[in-house]
Amino acid sequence: MLALRVWFDVTVPPMGDESYYWVWGQHLAWSYFDHPPFNAWLLSLVAAILGWSPVSLRLLTWVSLAGIAAVVWVIARQMGEARHFVFWRTMAVFLTVPVIALFTTPAFNDHLLVAFCVASLYCFWRFVVGVESGGRWIGPLYGAAALLGLAVLSKYNGALLGLGYVAFLVARPALRKTLLTPHPYLSSLLAIAIQGPVIYWNLTEGLASIHFHFVERSGHWGHPDFRQASVLILQGLVGAGPILVLAAILQPPWVLAGQARTLRDIALTVAAVSTIVMIVVATNVEVLLHWNIVAYLALALIGAFALARAWLFVPHALLTLFLATSATANYSLGPNTMPGFVDTGTAANFGWSEVGASVERARTAHPEAFLAATIYTYAAQLSFQLHDLSVTALNPLRSQYDFWWTPAAHVGQDAIILADKAHPIELASRHFRSASKLEDVPVMRNGKQIWSFAVYLGQGYDGLADGATP
Repeated sequence: MLALRVWFDVTVPPMGDESYYWVWGQHLAWSYFDHPPFNAWLLSLVAAILGWSPVSLRLLTWVSLAGIAAVVWVIARQMGEARHFVFWRTMAVFLTVPVIALFTTPAFNDHLLVAFCVASLYCFWRFVVGVESGGRWIGPLYGAAALLGLAVLSKYNGALLGLGYVAFLVARPALRKTLLTPHPYLSSLLAIAIQGPVIYWNLTEGLASIHFHFVERSGHWGHPDFRQASVLILQGLVGAGPILVLAAILQPPWVLAGQARTLRDIALTVAAVSTIVMIVVATNVEVLLHWNIVAYLALALIGAFALARAWLFVPHALLTLFLATSATANYSLGPNTMPGFVDTGTAANFGWSEVGASVERARTAHPEAFLAATIYTYAAQLSFQLHDLSVTALNPLRSQYDFWWTPAAHVGQDAIILADKAHPIELASRHFRSASKLEDVPVMRNGKQIWSFAVYLGQGYDGLADGATP
């Protein structure tokens, strides 16, 4: 699995969302339309130190993985003679949970979310053990809250971890006495206070992020769709690994004792609460599989216990190894290279050096034209290819580009526009007096054409934002 991560980093061109978040980091702000700001802030720091490169783009994923390993080692040290087994088996399970593997290898916000959640879970575990053993617990509680705050500042679904904590505090009799002290409430305020930049940005931008996630993303509140919830459950079994899910749930509680059993109780509570909340949300909003990643990482944290026997661990690991190999081959060698993984957008992740060369030729011929693409991911990938932050996205689908772009400032200008059949020129051409194709850019792999982009010249921009009328 580690070799696959290296192969991915070396061979896979920057993906659309990876490039998008990188561009965020070059436009520092309190927060952003799609996600909180912490990943973008760190990418800004990386860019300032190391410059623009695929290595810089994905460096933080390895920092996060190292952080997870450090926390798992600290946990394993509490397990006495079994510490080496617990460390290696837990890390192997972490690397072979399908959703964690697929969404923390690229430089998505998820790698930070997972790392901070793991660290927070460790601190919360020490808080529970401290309370129940009569030891120190105030420091670990505030540590869990601070790390929870950073998890949510990385990605909003980190809040599911906080809901799991609340449920465990209320349900665990020995912990209820802490509710008579100010510390649970002050630590909660600490986690909330860390969201200050997000709260400020949303208050000044009309709660844009909340509206996007709960309304614009196929929200249908008041008209529940239970089929979506059923799909999420089935996807979750695959995403976490069916063997891990069943083994964690069905393992008799008396098999573990002491601190190991406490950790298991916390992880199962977090996984259950996160999943229940996401099922409820899924009946009203179109939910993506990895939104419930908090549940999957909680199960991974007790993977050494649930999958202690080789006959459980080996098939779990082999299944994900096959899926991860198929996915990496798909992204690095070409779409549909191996069975077992299908991503209809993979083909458009290739050919960006050719696209960049075509756009440069067009810019030489039309030096006054601004650069645009018909979808935000293509705009970001073109920016990364050219190391040019002036590229914008012209598409009715709102993105962070709408907060950077001032349409009225470009009235009457021409534009060089990148499009393809998935995101056709019509998405942007309605803002221009005319649009003519300058060049087709075929994308070839292994002697076969797998995709085709097209570069257009749009003339006479009308200066209207999407949704506006003349």
